[in-house]
Formats: sequence, structure tokens, C-alpha cells
Amino acid sequence: MKEKTNCIYRFNGFQLEIDEGVLKKGGEIIHLTPKAFDTLVVLLENKGKMVEKEYLLNEVWANTFVGEETLAQNISTLRKTLGLMEDGKPMIETVYRRGYKFVGEVSKIVDRENLQVAETVSENQKSSILKSDGQNHLRFLSTALLAVILILSSIALVLYFQKQNPENSSSAPVSSIAVLPFQTVGERNSEEKIGFGMADAIITRLSKLQKIPVRPTSAVFRFSDKPASSAVAAGRDLGVDTVLEGTIQRDGERFRVTVRLINVAEGKPLWAETIDERESDIFSLQDSISNKIAQSLTLKLTPEQKKILTERPTNDPGAFEAYQMGVYFWNTRTQENLQKARTYFEKAIELDPQFAEAYAMLADTLNLIGYYSLSNRDELYKEVSINAAKALTLDNSVAAAYLALASVHLYENDLAAAEDYLENAVEREPYNSTVHVRYAWVLLRLGKTDKAVSEMRFAQEYDPLSPVSNGALCNLLTYQENFAEAVKVCQKAVELSPNTADNRLALANALFFNGNVEEAIKQAQIDAAQGEEKDSALGNIGYFYARSGRRAEAETIFNRLKANAEKQNELFKDLTLIGYALGRKDEAFKYFKRAYEKKVLSVLLFNRDPVWKEIRQDARFAELMEER
Repeated sequence: MKEKTNCIYRFNGFQLEIDEGVLKKGGEIIHLTPKAFDTLVVLLENKGKMVEKEYLLNEVWANTFVGEETLAQNISTLRKTLGLMEDGKPMIETVYRRGYKFVGEVSKIVDRENLQVAETVSENQKSSILKSDGQNHLRFLSTALLAVILILSSIALVLYFQKQNPENSSSAPVSSIAVLPFQTVGERNSEEKIGFGMADAIITRLSKLQKIPVRPTSAVFRFSDKPASSAVAAGRDLGVDTVLEGTIQRDGERFRVTVRLINVAEGKPLWAETIDERESDIFSLQDSISNKIAQSLTLKLTPEQKKILTERPTNDPGAFEAYQMGVYFWNTRTQENLQKARTYFEKAIELDPQFAEAYAMLADTLNLIGYYSLSNRDELYKEVSINAAKALTLDNSVAAAYLALASVHLYENDLAAAEDYLENAVEREPYNSTVHVRYAWVLLRLGKTDKAVSEMRFAQEYDPLSPVSNGALCNLLTYQENFAEAVKVCQKAVELSPNTADNRLALANALFFNGNVEEAIKQAQIDAAQGEEKDSALGNIGYFYARSGRRAEAETIFNRLKANAEKQNELFKDLTLIGYALGRKDEAFKYFKRAYEKKVLSVLLFNRDPVWKEIRQDARFAELMEER
């Protein structure tokens, strides 16, 4: 899309800030995918005018091939988000077969300082004011008649589906689903992950429909080797309306799969079935289950979406099994298992050289191996680029390839390219929490803190049990200085993973800036007792002591850290913060320069973390960081 201008649009209680890339209502950020946001911008820029579908596709999806179905989905998302105007009509009007028009009242603010308002009334609203009372009366009757017809039609549909499927009569509409790893019945190889693979395949297909949020594989991975106590309990923890659970049994050359789709609120099955297939027909089995789910949820699918449900990334069962084993080990993130994931993805490619997803996941596996410093990053990233490019050559819709390329450009400090690749990944897999986590961090580095928080909220929503997404959201809320909410999110992150030091320290910081000083110190002390790097943990306690007036205790820690700083260069940061809080600004600057020289000081944290806020205002420190 063309570069956005620095202005704000206001309409129906909403405020769209183009330079920040966010939509707000009542001060709260409203979640929108990047392409939905860009679509809304184009419509607002042409308010009151019909915008051709082709023009929208070219503006929003430049250099990317997508069909009108994708545009229609974006428009549908926007209508749901924006709601109706006072007259009961949507703000975005469809011009049959041609395009769309924004018909709501819009104010355009060009100057942020003076908030100058211009271009307030759309063409449609001007003309509607001039209509006669007779026309209004006729319109009222027409609208009333249409409403009656729609209500009767809706009742008829509900009765029809209840008659056809009595167990389907859920009291609330289905708006989200989780697919749990299938449980293997009978003897099995400890390395066999067929139940996990089945769930991953179904998740991938349903996610591509983009009809309802589907919890990503990363969210249900925790149930692979330790099944949930019940499908209903898992559904509540994952925050979904429905859960698919199943068992899979290998009997000679055949599979027997039993599946149940369960309404979480009522604890009742919406649909249950047992399916038998030959081992060689594993793809047919996945096709059958995916279609049954779509039918049970009464999802209205277009011909294109029906085709998606039966698309196969490979026709080679061996390649597919190797790929799914790779996905399993990729999710563990351990050094040993990332190497296993690499081997499995390479095997999948060897069996099927046209397997786009295998190339993409191999690329991101190599990226993670480099990110965790498990091998030479420069050499690995050459392989990442080659494999990701190969994936996109075979299929330009594979999100993992964009995700991997974004990491390469981030490593090269090309933030604009990284942002562009991540936007592509989000557009293709909007329910993938990993995509949103990485996108949020790039947005933060670009200075788009509010939008970064919005993206991290998506990550936390789609994987609510993840210590990573909760911990990351905790940090971003702290950087946003939304300390009260940060405390709640950090507490959940610590509850999910009590031994993760980063999350506990994030909680300590959030508590401190929220005014809970003693509890902050307590959390930092717990970390110091648990962690291996005692001095680093003591640095946080020393900072809290210094800022809260406990000078003698802060001095004791300060002197201890000084003795060890040359051996542990990270301590120069702690000495800077504690020294400055104690009023020793010249000495603090000396340690700041050492931290700068040793390259242990993050520009991102210096610019965002509130612990550096006071120091950022000191010209000497700010000037030194600007040199980076």
C-alpha cells in the first residue's frame, strides 16, 4: 500500500490514527489485522465515493496475488468491528459487483497540534437529509418488512438445523475452536506423533478458511504428551467455544479415528463420528474430518474455501509424516529438538522436492537455531533465505516463509522489510500467535508502541496459556506505562511458568512502577534465590532499594556489583541504574559508557523501558545512545 499520511480520521466514536497504525474507540485500541486497517484507510480517504474492487486490491495487496474473496473477508471483518450507524445501516456499503463505499460521517484531522477538522459530511448523508417525509415513511415500511422477513428466515434456519442435528442446538453462536492432539490407542512408538500430526493438519486447514479463530498448533502443543483432564477444561483454558477431540488407532494397514466436537459452555457434543481409512489414505481422513467440522459449525463456505479444505501440501504420505514430526520438534524450542526438526524437514524435502511448507519450516528452524546462538548465525541465515525463497516460489501463501525472511531482515536491521514480511505472514495466518509475537517486537523497534501492544494482545488471545506471549505482553504494557494491567498479565505469566526469570523480573518491574514497592522487591528476591546469575538478580533489588530511599542497602549491593562488573559486563547496566538513582550521576555515566563499549546495552530497552526514563532525559546519556 502507498505510504500513509500523518492524519487522523474520526467517525461514529472511532478514531483512526494513520501514523500510529491504530484504530481506537473511547481511548481503547481496537484490534485489526494490517490489511483490514489498510482497507479501512483507503475507504476513508475516498469517503462517500465508490471504490472499485480492483483499486482496493492494488492499493492494499500490491505485488501480492489475492482474490476478491480475501477482500470480501476484510470488508466483513471491518463491518463486524465498526458496528452499525444510528439508522441501523453499516458504515461500509456494497456497490453490487463493483466495489465498496464508506457512507458514515467522517472528520479528517490534518494537524495534530490544532486538531483542525475538515471534510465532515459525506455525499450520501447530504442527500439523505433532503429526502421527503413520504420517502422516509416508505423507507421505514420497507425496512420493517425486510426485518420481519430476515427474522422469520433466521428462525426457520435455526429450526431446520435443530431438526437435522438436535445435538447442534447450542445456545450461543460458535466463534472459536481448538483442535486437541488426538490420543493414540494401543501400542505405539514413543517417537510416533501421529495424533499431534492429525491435529496440526486440521488446524492448518481450518485456519486457512479464516472463518472463525482457530487456536494455533503452538497453543495445543502442551496437550501432546500430557492430555487435558477433559476437552471442556481445555476449552475453557484456551478461551474457545468449541473443542475437537479424538482418538486414533492403527490396525494393520488401516486407521480408525473417533472424533467429537464439543460445545464448551454446555459440555455437550455437537457431532461425533468414527471413521475408518487405509493408512495410505491419511489425507482422505483429514479431508473428511475437516469437512465434518465445517458442516457441524454451519460455516457457509465459498467454492474457493471448500477447495482449501481439501488442499494437500504434498501427496507423499512419508514426506507429510516427516514434516509433522518436524513441526512437533520445532514447537519444543530446545537445542536438541531443533536439530531433530531440521533433520525431519530435510527428509520431507528429500521425499518431495515440491513441498513448499517443508522448505518454509526448515527456513524458520534454521532461523531459531541461529537466534538461540546454537550455530553461526551469518551462515545459517544464508540458508534461511534460500529455503524461504524456494518455499515462496512453490507457494507464495506459506506464512512461515515470510516469518523466516522477516527474521533475516531484522538481523540485518532492515526494519521496514521485516515489517512488510510480517504483515504478509499475519495476513496469511491471522490466528498464529508466533507471527503476532514477532510482529509486535518489530513494531516496538519502529516506535509503534500502541500497535505493538495491539498485536501482542492477539498473540496472548490466540495462545492464552503461553508464558512467552503473556510475558511479552507484560513487558510491552510496562513500556506503554500501563502498569496496572501489566501487573495482571505478568502475574499470569509467572503462574504459567514460575521458574522463568524474565517473567518474574518483568512482574517485579510492573509492580514497582505501579506503586507496589515491597511486593516488587519480594519478587526480585525470589528470582535472586532461584536464579543462577545472583549478581544480575541483585541488580534489580539494588535499583528498587535506591529508588525507594533504602540507601544503605542499595550501597551494599552497588559495591558488590562493582567488584564483579569486569567479569560480568551485564552488571554495568545495573551499576548505571543504581548509581544514577543514588545521585552519583557522573559515576553512573562512567558505567554507562562501559556498558556501551561492551555492547551490552539495548537501544530498544533504553528507549522504551521505564527504568531508563529518568536517565533518557539526561543529555549525556541520550547523545551517546544516538551514536548507535
